[in-house]
Amino acid sequence: MSPDMHQLMAWHSANERPWKVGVVGAGSVTSGSHLPVLVNMPDVRVEWICDRSLPAAKAVARSFKIAHAYAEISQCSDVDVVLVAVPVGARKAVVPEVLSRGWHAFCEKPFAMTLAEHESYLADASRHGVQIGAALLRRYAKHTVMARKLLENQILGPVVGLSAAEGSQMRRTGRGAGWYMSDPSAGGGIFMEMGLHLIDQILFILGATRVSLRSCSQDVHRGYDLAKSLVADVETAHGTAIECDVDFSVVDDLCNGIFIEFPDQVFKVAFEELSILSRDGETLCQLSASNGATSVVEGFSMEWRDFLEQCRRGEPSAVDAATVKNTTHLIESCYAARSLQ
Repeated sequence: MSPDMHQLMAWHSANERPWKVGVVGAGSVTSGSHLPVLVNMPDVRVEWICDRSLPAAKAVARSFKIAHAYAEISQCSDVDVVLVAVPVGARKAVVPEVLSRGWHAFCEKPFAMTLAEHESYLADASRHGVQIGAALLRRYAKHTVMARKLLENQILGPVVGLSAAEGSQMRRTGRGAGWYMSDPSAGGGIFMEMGLHLIDQILFILGATRVSLRSCSQDVHRGYDLAKSLVADVETAHGTAIECDVDFSVVDDLCNGIFIEFPDQVFKVAFEELSILSRDGETLCQLSASNGATSVVEGFSMEWRDFLEQCRRGEPSAVDAATVKNTTHLIESCYAARSLQ
């Protein structure tokens, strides 16, 4: 057993009440990421898998020795928490029903297609007295955690600007025309599914309290949103307004990373690097983070730990869905800008 799982088991040993969990959606994120964590949590019992494709639900249930598989939520037995892992375009038929049955809901990203939809889910959760969360793995990455803490404490002074990029050549998707990411009504589009990670990471690090899109240009081909460049104004808890320039692409190699500008230095947050640069780009020092996830497994473990604790105590965690509203709003604004072009 990995050290990540040992850590998770130790945390749960202090909590006596077992959680009954149901899963809606039998896709790859369920079988490849969530279930390997959930079935190794001693105080969690996965009761069922539900998917509109009953054969798919049965196959996943069989692989993880889960007793029940269903094709309709109405057939499912009562549980405490439900993982919602269906494409965002299919959420309207799932999330309200889950919440109305008094089940806490932990939703895979992206959380909602629009801010109005996002707020309706929050209102439903409040009305039914349950918790709702959004799975956003990068919030738990070591570099993200440390960057957020440095900015919270203004260690390097006030932020004067931010630029970020994430891109590499994806020569082919390997998917047919029916792939949900290429259908805005189903998956929201590639930028919503993939670019959302970078957007949310930026807003989380900055501790954004408000965000507005200033401009957005985009490259779309046959329904695929291949690249976007946007400028957004982000307000923080410190009362400052920061201009953020963001580039995302699946057709071009970019200088990947988040570059946070201070009066005298630039703080670089990248996948494998956390460093302070001079204003002309020279590396002054590299930093080592002590808190946060160092692996995907640990990240999924930590977000589930936090969400279950949120359900137990009723207090917001890092994955509380209300904290994701700015991300939903900015992504929606980018797609609205596309329709105007």
